[in-house]
Amino acid sequence: MSYQKFGFAVLAMAATLTACNQTGGESTPDAGTGINRPDATSAATTSDEPATATFGEGFTFRNGLAVAVAPPEPFTPSGSAAGFEAGDQAVTFTITIVNGSPENYDPVLFTTNLQSGNSEASEIYDSASSIEGAPTTVILPGREAEFRVAYSVMDPTDLVLVVSPGFEYRDAIFTF
Repeated sequence: MSYQKFGFAVLAMAATLTACNQTGGESTPDAGTGINRPDATSAATTSDEPATATFGEGFTFRNGLAVAVAPPEPFTPSGSAAGFEAGDQAVTFTITIVNGSPENYDPVLFTTNLQSGNSEASEIYDSASSIEGAPTTVILPGREAEFRVAYSVMDPTDLVLVVSPGFEYRDAIFTF
């Protein structure tokens, strides 16, 4: 076996073992707040319930990392935006990540995907409107980060947003 294949096998096994540790979580009224917004009132809990939440709520993973997604708001992309499709409507979501875990959280693998009606929605990137996706700075324990994502959607009343904090987490699904 070549070193490259061996390295890939070790990486895949490590990712699988890590995923087994972080698969749970539950829907919570909100994601709480971090020390950079010190009015925190909610606590992390554990559960094996489905990873679903309603827009405006939060989802807390077993290790204490929490994600909240505000209800979608109408959005007007700038002329330099990428991803907006003619005939669609644009919506934006404010996402808050609260690191209630005892370890640093690196959001580099944080992703979102959206279904509108029965179609995959196109993500909009619009630096002129501060729509650039997830942050890249490590979120220290007890701190939070807030950012916006935007999508080009067929039906803004029928949305399913899938949030994935990384390989070691299960996806959290947000709906109306």
